[in-house]
Formats: sequence, C-alpha cells, structure tokens
Amino acid sequence: MTIIIRSTVKCPYPNCGHTGDVITNLHCRTAHDMERKELFGRYGKPTGVGYDTTAAKKNLEGHVTGQRLNIGYPSDSANAKDRRATRKREGR
Repeated sequence: MTIIIRSTVKCPYPNCGHTGDVITNLHCRTAHDMERKELFGRYGKPTGVGYDTTAAKKNLEGHVTGQRLNIGYPSDSANAKDRRATRKREGR
C-alpha cells in the first residue's frame, strides 16, 4: 500500500493554526473578516507545513483501509472449488 501525503500550508494570521491544501477566501472571510489578498498583504504568504513521513506512516499503522466494493476470490482457490462443488450437488 502506498501512502500519499500531500503538501499543506498554514494560515499566516497570528495564532490561527488553520492548515489546508490552500487557504481559501471562505476561511479568510469567516475566521478573520478580510479578503485573502488583504490577509496575505498584511501577514505574508502561507507557509508550508512539512511532514515526517516515517511518523505519518507509523500513525496510520493499524487503521483498516476501506474494503473494495467487489470482493472476489480467485477461481482456483479452495473456497471457489468448494462453492462450485456445492452448487453442482444442489443442481444449480
């Protein structure tokens, strides 16, 4: 399984702590009551937040991934052979 960790930026407003892929106009308006251009003009551009990939992978250990919609099994497995034999006996 490959883990993709995307880059994230932090809002430049003092003590905001908001992070995301981008700092949106909606965040700037609702949280700071100003437009994004105004916020960036006053406090500078958002700064990139780095990740320790080893720590991120360790944090994800033990979490169950979503199951596939179609859970199949190989046709040559013991389970498949047993199911075919059962169907054959039942006359299906």
